[in-house]
Amino acid sequence: MKKIIYSSMLLFMTSIGFSQETPFLNDAEIRMLINELSGDRSFEHIRVLTQWHRDSGMDGYFKAADYVIEEAKKAGLEDVKFIEQPLGGPNYTAISAELWMTEPIEIKLADIGDHALYLSDGSHDADVTAELVWAGTGSEEDLKDLDVKGKIVLVSGYPGEAVNNAVYAKGALGVVCYGTSESKNPMDFPDQLAWTRIPVTPPSGKKGTFAFNLSPRKGEQLKKVLQTNELQDIFATGKATRGGKVVVKAKVDTEIGEAPGRTGFVEGWIRGSKYHDKQIVITAHLQEEQGSANDDGSGCGNLLEIARTLNKLIAEGKIERPLRDIRFWWTDEIYSEYRYFRDFPEEPKKMMANLHQDMVGAKQSVGSRIQHLIYAPHSITSYLDALFESVGTFVIQTNNPFITAGRMGGYPRPHSRPIYATRGTRESFGARFVPFFNASDNMNFIEGAIGVPAVGLINWDDFYIHSSDDDLWQIDATQLQRNAFIIASMAYYLGKAEADQTQLLLAETYAQGSKRMANDLHVAYQHIQKGNNPELDWKIADIIIEQGIMRELRALNSVKDVVGYGESSTDLIEAYSDQMLIKENTLMEELETNYKAKYQVRRVPNTRLTDEEQAANKKVPKNNPVLDEYFGKRKSYVAGTQIHSTMRMEVFNFVDGKRSYYDIYKAVLAEILAAGNWYYGTLTLSDVVRLLDANVESGALTLKR
Repeated sequence: MKKIIYSSMLLFMTSIGFSQETPFLNDAEIRMLINELSGDRSFEHIRVLTQWHRDSGMDGYFKAADYVIEEAKKAGLEDVKFIEQPLGGPNYTAISAELWMTEPIEIKLADIGDHALYLSDGSHDADVTAELVWAGTGSEEDLKDLDVKGKIVLVSGYPGEAVNNAVYAKGALGVVCYGTSESKNPMDFPDQLAWTRIPVTPPSGKKGTFAFNLSPRKGEQLKKVLQTNELQDIFATGKATRGGKVVVKAKVDTEIGEAPGRTGFVEGWIRGSKYHDKQIVITAHLQEEQGSANDDGSGCGNLLEIARTLNKLIAEGKIERPLRDIRFWWTDEIYSEYRYFRDFPEEPKKMMANLHQDMVGAKQSVGSRIQHLIYAPHSITSYLDALFESVGTFVIQTNNPFITAGRMGGYPRPHSRPIYATRGTRESFGARFVPFFNASDNMNFIEGAIGVPAVGLINWDDFYIHSSDDDLWQIDATQLQRNAFIIASMAYYLGKAEADQTQLLLAETYAQGSKRMANDLHVAYQHIQKGNNPELDWKIADIIIEQGIMRELRALNSVKDVVGYGESSTDLIEAYSDQMLIKENTLMEELETNYKAKYQVRRVPNTRLTDEEQAANKKVPKNNPVLDEYFGKRKSYVAGTQIHSTMRMEVFNFVDGKRSYYDIYKAVLAEILAAGNWYYGTLTLSDVVRLLDANVESGALTLKR
C-alpha cells in the first residue's frame, strides 16, 4: 500500500512541475482573485493613513484605528471592534512645535505642521529662546569642556545621548539634532528626517525637555553658521549675514497623560460556516510614524482590500463562505499580539495559521528594494511553508520576464500572467524567499509557547523606513496588488481545505522538504570538505541530517491541523513519513561516502558526547505554563552570550519539555548552518546553556525532574 502511495505521489509531483500555476488554485480561481483585488483601492487607504503621526497611544493612532474600523465595516467584516490594551507609558501627542533661528537672521527651521518628525517623540512643553552651541555627537567626551547651561545644543545623530549628557547632566535647555534613519550615510539622504524619540518620563527630580530633529542638510548648514564669522548666505535668504553666534527660539505644546496609558488594536471577522477553532489570522500593524506609507500603511490597506474582496465574492456567490473563521488584526506592532496572548492564553489554541503583511507596497525601482517572502523558522516548519512557496512562486514566475517563455515560447510579454493595478507600474515582481527573521508581527505567533505557524512579507533593504521619506511617492499599487493576491489566495485556500486536500498538502510539503534536505546534504558536504577535525566534522554533519529529518517529519505531521485526524489522512501521513525516514538512510549513506573519501578511512567515527554535552543532555527545560508569567519573566538576552537575536528566539521556541539543552543546541545549530553563518552568526553550546539557565533562574522555565 505504501509503495503505491509513494509512486502516485511522485507522479502527482511530476505532473504539476511543468505548468505555470499553483496546484492550490484552479485557473478560474486565479482569474477571479486577480480580477477583483485592487491595488488602487489599497493605495487610497494608505493615502488617508499617511496623514497621521500614529505611534503607540498617540491621538493619530486612535484616528487611524477609527478609520480602519469604519472601512472594515464597509468591507463587510463582522464584529468589528477596537480591543483596548494598557500602554506601559503615558499617552503622548504633540499638538504644535516650531523651531526658529532668530539671530543672525530669522528663519523657521522646523514645524510639525509640515512634518511630525521635526520633533522627537517624548518632547515636553517649552517656550524658550537661547543661544545654540555645537556639541558634536552629544557624548560625555564632546561635552566635557563645554558650558551648555541655559543653552540649546546642536548635535549630529540621535538625540538620546545629548538629552542625558547635556540637558539632565549639565543644565542645557534642550537639543537640536540631525541625522538619517537607521544611521544611513547622510550624503545619500541629505533631506531625510529620521524618526527620533527621547524618554517621555524624565529622571527623578528633573523637568522634561525637548528635542527638535532636522535633516542632515539643514543641520550641517546650521553648524556652518555657528562655526564661521564670515559673511554668508547659507540658507539662501537673499541676505548675507555674519555667523559665529546663533540664537534659536523653541516652542512646544504637547499632551502627556498619566501612566499607564492606553493603546489597542482593531479586529474584524469573516465568520466561517463550520470550524471556529481553526482560525486564519491575517495581520498588519497600524503603529508607525507620520507617513509610514509602506511600513505598514501598505499592509493595513491590503487587509482592508482582502476583506472587501472575499466578502464581495461571497456575496456574489462566486465562492462559498469559508469553513473556517478568518480573523483580521490591525495591531500596535508586536506589542498587541504579545499582550493579547498574555491576557487571553486560550485564544492561540483556536488559531491555525497567521499570514502577515508588513511593507508590501514598495515601488521597487525606487531604492532597488526586494520583496522578502519569509518562511517560518525550523521550530515550526509546516504545510504553511509549502502553500506559501507555491503561491508566491506562481506570482514571481508570472510577473517577471523570461526570454525562453516569452520571446521564444509564445507566452505574453513581458509578464505571462500579469497582476497590474490601474495606477500602478508595469515593473517586475522582485521577490525572493528567505529564512525566518523576527522583525514584525509574525514573530508573535511562532513563539514556542504559542505554536501558530506564520509566514510574512517584508521588502528589504529599505532606505526610507522610519523617516519622512516613507510616503506615497514611493508606493506602487501594482506591488500592493501582487502581495495582496498571495495572502488572499492562501486565506481562501485554507478557509475551505478539508480532508480531501490531504494528498495535495502532503505531496507539496514532502517535495519542499526534499529540497530542504538536499540543501542540508550540501551544507553537510561543505562542512566535511572544509573541516580538519575528523570526529567533530562527522558529528556536526550527522547533526545537520538528523535535525533536518526531524524538521521534515514535523512538517508532514502538521498537515493534520488542516485535514483532521481521520484514518485515511493518518495513513497517508504515515506513508510519507516512512519515505522521509528512507530518505534519511540514503542521505547518511551519501554523507558517509563523502566523509570516507575526504579522510581516506574505511568507516566513520562513533559520535561520542563530551562532558559538556553530557551535562547539557541531562537538563530538560519546560515553559512556565502561565503565559503572562512566561513572557514577563523571560530574559531574551544574557550578557556575554553571542547568539543572533533570531536564534535566541529559536532557542526558546525549541523548548517543549522533551528536548534537552543539548537537543535544543543541535536543533538551532542545524538551522544556523542550513541558512549559513553569514545569515544567523555562530552558536556555542555554552551560550545556549547560559541562556537557558538564566531563564530557569528567572522562572520563565523550569527543569523537568
